[in-house]
Amino acid sequence: MGKETLYEHAASEMGELISVLLDLSETTNEFSNPPDEIWVDDAAAQMLLGGLGYDLERLPPTDQRKDAWLARSAFHFNIEYSVTGLLYPRLQPFIDEMIAVGFAETDGFRDVDAEWIRDNPQLLPVMMHAAGTFSKQELKRTVGSVSDKVISRPASERLAKLLADVGSNMAIEPQRVSERMKSTTEGIVRDLVGRLLLEEFVADSLNKAGLTFRRESDYKRLTGVIYDFRADFVIPNERHPKAFVEVRKSSARHASLYAKDKMFSSINWKGRHPECLGIIITDGPWTEASLEVMSRVFDYVVPIHRSRQVAETIRRYVDGDQSVLRWLIHFRIVANDLNDAP
Repeated sequence: MGKETLYEHAASEMGELISVLLDLSETTNEFSNPPDEIWVDDAAAQMLLGGLGYDLERLPPTDQRKDAWLARSAFHFNIEYSVTGLLYPRLQPFIDEMIAVGFAETDGFRDVDAEWIRDNPQLLPVMMHAAGTFSKQELKRTVGSVSDKVISRPASERLAKLLADVGSNMAIEPQRVSERMKSTTEGIVRDLVGRLLLEEFVADSLNKAGLTFRRESDYKRLTGVIYDFRADFVIPNERHPKAFVEVRKSSARHASLYAKDKMFSSINWKGRHPECLGIIITDGPWTEASLEVMSRVFDYVVPIHRSRQVAETIRRYVDGDQSVLRWLIHFRIVANDLNDAP
């Protein structure tokens, strides 16, 4: 195999699935009304039913898929499930090949030298789990700083010794390494959901609305009252912002903490730019209380699958419809004049 890392491969596969998902969103009116003819398309049916929590290994036959959709039509459509349910099976052959190469080239990790480790940093997840280490942080404490792009000579020597010590005490089995790799794969997928899936969905909506925007990686800061920071999207740019968009996935467990963090960001930016539209696009099981609180400082609190509707609303505001703006926040900090008294 080549030098492609598991993360790079997962990002590429995720990109292909996102493209299908975006087309599907348009075809189904944001996953609300799938046309009857779509159920004969296995890939589309998998995404649609996966988004409602169906087990894709037990996909209903074609003539039952429409009824299956109706049976769970009250469920919130989860775009993460719709993609990850297909992503994991697509990653497994690549993972299997990584493990096979690692075992074949090291005699089952009984003959590992530092030079081989340096030449094959892309196999770091396999080496890590073969050594019985379950996290990059733990491995860093043991052998030093490493990545799946480069492993230094000292770190490779320490890692080779660690693998030799483990191999001398017990047989390293491919199946066990494969099971351990699941935690690494899940971490990569979680990162890609937040960094790629959700933000690409929003970016596509903004593009389709004909909006000019800058992403977090495209600019240095959006000025605020307390501090300067970057929003996930600023429209049209950070110098003359008309709107900012934050994209956040949450769980019920962390909803209150995330809500407080995002509320302060909104107050900070809208306080500096009172006529700037503030939008948060959410995914995951936020609590009703947290959504209610955020709605007091964000002009729009919108679920991810309705991104296109909010993009059209931003378009109206940019075109001059002032009625779109819901909140004005006047927030400033000034010196106490008494401190200047003689």
